[in-house]
Amino acid sequence: MCLSTVYKNEKNPDNVVLQNVMLIRCEGGKVTLTDILGREAVVEGEVQSADLTGGTVVLRTAS
Repeated sequence: MCLSTVYKNEKNPDNVVLQNVMLIRCEGGKVTLTDILGREAVVEGEVQSADLTGGTVVLRTAS
């Protein structure tokens, strides 16, 4: 199973948005993340990079 940790703006422990993310949806300038327990986080921004083998995703956000 490929799960990812999602970060805001850079891969830094202080910037973690959500861990164990299994689903990422992008629509209307917002990124919706869903983890394996069904918890969701919505962030305004876009996907900057995704390292699927490393399990990390970085979002580009204004804040």
